[in-house]
Amino acid sequence: MIKIRNIIASLLLLAVFPAVSQVLYKVEGNGLSEPSYIFGTHHLAPLSMIETFGADKPFENSQQVVGEIDITVNRMTIAAAMEPFMLAPADSTLSKVLSPEDYDLTNDQFKKWSPMPGMDLSMFDNYKPTLITTMVTVGMAASVMPGYNPTEQLDTYFQQQGKQTGKTITPLETVEEQAQLLYCSTPIAYQAESLVEMLKEPENAIQLTKDLTEAYAAGDLDKMLTLSNQDSEHPEFMKALLDKRNANWLTKLPEIMSQAPTFIAVGALHLAGQQGIVEGLRNLGYTVTPVLK
Repeated sequence: MIKIRNIIASLLLLAVFPAVSQVLYKVEGNGLSEPSYIFGTHHLAPLSMIETFGADKPFENSQQVVGEIDITVNRMTIAAAMEPFMLAPADSTLSKVLSPEDYDLTNDQFKKWSPMPGMDLSMFDNYKPTLITTMVTVGMAASVMPGYNPTEQLDTYFQQQGKQTGKTITPLETVEEQAQLLYCSTPIAYQAESLVEMLKEPENAIQLTKDLTEAYAAGDLDKMLTLSNQDSEHPEFMKALLDKRNANWLTKLPEIMSQAPTFIAVGALHLAGQQGIVEGLRNLGYTVTPVLK
């Protein structure tokens, strides 16, 4: 359970929902003629959360949408850009980094959680373990979120709807930069160990998925951050995943927001904590306040 917190938080990084939200913030001052908004997303959250958290009007009134990467381009183009980072070296394929026992376990569990029936681990032998973790996590999410629809994600909605309504779409990083982070920030041996650990006790991963989703529904960014950091054995991964990217984005956001009213939709964990972009913008002189519905 120790290592998979980092992996799952990064991949998720996405009942009755309360009316008070801490995932939507209004950004004013510091020379802005009109306010901009920051909305923290979660990959398992339904589109209904947009209205629940009161993000519908700020989104409609914005003139540009900012996201982590541009996901309005062709999916095959994105996949082609990411694939080189997902491929493992010839001496580190799945069948070589996993023991025979662990390979059999992983294959059995992969068949159970894979997105389509009939899939076998051998089909992905040349890929890094994190890709398998990603696919399994989606399967687990579907098992605990009856209404989960992987084709309806908040980040995708905001960008696609924004593009259709004439808003400018501005990414904070390239597909290649994000793929480098997700698939190359930790050694393949660590990725393999984390994958096997998750599949030996899938109930722990499923519970973590539930806990993260419930914390998001409650607008509790601090709890999400605590869950993702708890007992971390690879703090440098979370530092690269969050802190370094936040610092980079904070060099770009002031210029972007100065151009037009902006709706910024990024993973909710990027808003949390002293190193988050909410505190970062405050430190730059902006007034950043939670939008309560």
